[in-house]
Parts: sequence; C-alpha cells; structure tokens
Amino acid sequence: MDLTFKVDEKEIFNVRAAAIIKCNNYYLISKREDKDYYSVVGGRIAFNEDSKAAILREIKEELNWDIDSKDAKLVRIIENFFIYSDNVRFHEYLFVYLIDIQTPDWQIEDFINLENPRMHMKWYNKENYLQLNIKPSILKDILTDDSFKHLIIKE
Repeated sequence: MDLTFKVDEKEIFNVRAAAIIKCNNYYLISKREDKDYYSVVGGRIAFNEDSKAAILREIKEELNWDIDSKDAKLVRIIENFFIYSDNVRFHEYLFVYLIDIQTPDWQIEDFINLENPRMHMKWYNKENYLQLNIKPSILKDILTDDSFKHLIIKE
C-alpha cells in the first residue's frame, strides 16, 4: 500500500522517493507526452518500506536497472506544499537521492519508461538540464550542491 492518503476531496498527503541520476556528466530526466514539464525518476513509498529501498525499487520497475544501495546518496528531504490540477492541495514528503553511475562505457541513449510508454526518458548535459521546466524546480540545485539539505517549500 502506497503512503498516499486522501484527507478529503481537495487535500492529499503523499510520501515519495525520487532520484537525480547522473552518468558521464549527463543527467536523466523524464517527460510525459501529455505534460508541459519534466520530472525525475521516482514514485510513492510503500507502507513499511524505507525511502532508499523505495527509490531502488522504482528504478528497477521503471528502468530495469539494478543500483547498489551504497550508490544512492540522500541529498534532500523536501516538505513540499503545493496545489496541483483542479485545485487539489498536496502535503508531500519527498526523499531525493543522487545516483552517480560510474561506468565509463555506459550508453547514453534516450528510451521509454518501462512502466509508462508515454514517459520518455532523456539524457541532458548539466547546462541543458538546468534550462528545463522540472517539477519541483528546487531539484535543479542538486546539480550544483549535492550536500544534504532539509527544505520546506510552500507554493
């Protein structure tokens, strides 16, 4: 069972894990065909699952990659308060991991997400990545400062 709860018709509490994935100075991002913004790999944390296990599971489900637990570095805990479509208010805890794939011969190629065929996975260099409309936008700062931070964002 995912840690997402409807408080009422217009309020949702959510707990998620996400990953900034880097390889050979490129960063992986996803773009859904029906959205005007980009997002990082991740998803909801399940009941009785820790955030690191959740992001490793999500990467396996979405990309079919096996990432070693020691290669996932927690860089942000974000308490995010925002309004989504139809004026639904979210209160979300987001655990963000940085994963640096240290493989010199890794193939940097775009591909389709295994869980959602409308989700295109793309690699961008740092300069181009920082120009994208990424949600939440605060994730971009991880590319320049990967020290651990706890942030509270109220939009």
